[in-house]
Amino acid sequence: MMDLQTFANLSEIIAAVAVLVTLVYLAVQVKQAKEQIALGGRQARADAAREVLASVSETEYLAPIFAKLDDFPWGDFGLESQEDTARFAAWCHAWMRTEEHNFRALPAEERPSQDQLLLMWLSTSWGASFWEQVRAIYDADFAAYLNGLQRRLRADPRSTMGLFKER
Repeated sequence: MMDLQTFANLSEIIAAVAVLVTLVYLAVQVKQAKEQIALGGRQARADAAREVLASVSETEYLAPIFAKLDDFPWGDFGLESQEDTARFAAWCHAWMRTEEHNFRALPAEERPSQDQLLLMWLSTSWGASFWEQVRAIYDADFAAYLNGLQRRLRADPRSTMGLFKER
């Protein structure tokens, strides 16, 4: 049988271990909460960008104004007018911001289907041109990911329609 002092010492050790386990648990919870807040912030930024860009691509008022701005390079997509180019480029940016969010939000095992969409995008002349011109404005981790997909496509070139047929 244990004497009272031994029991007290054992109780202190158990309490110390319980406190340590609780602190580790709380640290993990705080880290996960911070990651969720950061993800929410990135999502809010993507949503705001899409909303602003939609005003250029979807309304009749802003695209003509942006088309007149010579110092804002929308890209060269072979479209008939600079206004069409401004609308299309704004739409491309909105779509790419959505893809940037999906890159973070999707678990790794769900990315292959998303990769097919991005590979399809990069396999088009306009998608590749767009990415070459704007990659620097996207977050570095997403840009590195897309650059890796682009290298994969260059190593094994396929047509856009060929990519649609793959799975």
